[in-house]
Amino acid sequence: MPVNTRVNLNIYIVTMMTVVLGVIFYSGFREASWLVMLIFALLQIYLADVKVRISERTDVSLGAAAVLPMVIMCGVTQSMLISVLLGIYDGVKGKKEWQRSMFNAAQLALSALMMRLSFVYVRDALAGTGFELAVAAIVATAVYIVFNIGLVCRMAAISRGVSWLAHFRLVFPLLMYSSFSSGFIGIIFAFFILSYEFWGLVAFSVLLISLSGLLEAAAAVSVEREQRKQLEEELVIDEMTGAYNFRYLNNWLGEPSGEAMSLLFMDIDDFALFNDTYGHAEGDKVLALLVETIRKSVREDDHVIRYGGDEFVVLLRGVDAEGARRLAGRIVKNLTLVTTPTWKEPITVSLGIAVKPEHTKDKRQLLLYADQAMYKAKEAGKNNAQVWSEVQDIA
Repeated sequence: MPVNTRVNLNIYIVTMMTVVLGVIFYSGFREASWLVMLIFALLQIYLADVKVRISERTDVSLGAAAVLPMVIMCGVTQSMLISVLLGIYDGVKGKKEWQRSMFNAAQLALSALMMRLSFVYVRDALAGTGFELAVAAIVATAVYIVFNIGLVCRMAAISRGVSWLAHFRLVFPLLMYSSFSSGFIGIIFAFFILSYEFWGLVAFSVLLISLSGLLEAAAAVSVEREQRKQLEEELVIDEMTGAYNFRYLNNWLGEPSGEAMSLLFMDIDDFALFNDTYGHAEGDKVLALLVETIRKSVREDDHVIRYGGDEFVVLLRGVDAEGARRLAGRIVKNLTLVTTPTWKEPITVSLGIAVKPEHTKDKRQLLLYADQAMYKAKEAGKNNAQVWSEVQDIA
């Protein structure tokens, strides 16, 4: 059976199930006034519109906060009707296919029905214990969330050709925190209106609208901060190699820091000859390969910086001279495994190592010492690493 046919078949089944159960549990329109229904309908629509995206796959909304109070105050039939109207509104606004809108309406109505039934069952089962309402509210909220997500996952699983359980296990953890947070607010909302009735409904509705506005504002600030951070990162990234650039190094040099660390200063051996022989385009490929190899050789939180041309700096926080020597040796060894179609000889580098605070506490002096040690590595035959203190001892 084609996927679209299976999807539509399941939509019809869920819709028919909702209609049948709605008829079976029909409770009339006497539990709540039309004004109360109107307030809940408008509140549901507003909260459904206010969704904040916190990741590619996760939205945060306070929509679930109004469902429990609605099913308590309005009863089964009125709650299902409001849910159907909400699904239709969402479909019209989002210009969704009519099958999708029908499913959304049925899914919301069926979830509201399950919430109401579970609330009444637990409340009656624990009647007289003194905590029946609290337990019933918690159970009903959990049932609504699981049932709602489960129905959505069912349709998504069919569309993607995966098992429902596997997709549910993937999606549920992503939605659990926001859903249960919203549901918890709904429990407080429900007890608020049980205590203050109509005016409690009005007051808490205003509070929810205000909270949604704050949520939108916080999300906007978060997005702006993330965009600013991304822009700042782009300013300190070398476009060709992906390493940090000299601007980043200069910023680091200007920041006071007392942490112990080592600094590697390296230069590609005979790189000018390579550029003269094969051209700068091929040379750019070698630079990118070098950065890739360095990153594979050092730790994830070590920073690789393009100092300029074919010179690179690596900041190794919390690493002493012996640890820096091992990492330098790993870079040299891993470069022997790198080959290019044009350059038959292996890529080699000369490295200088300086350590803070053993050699100096000043960052600029540290950079200078590592540079001097690198030149000693060149004089020692290239393709090796030299520590500044050992170079000074020899001198």
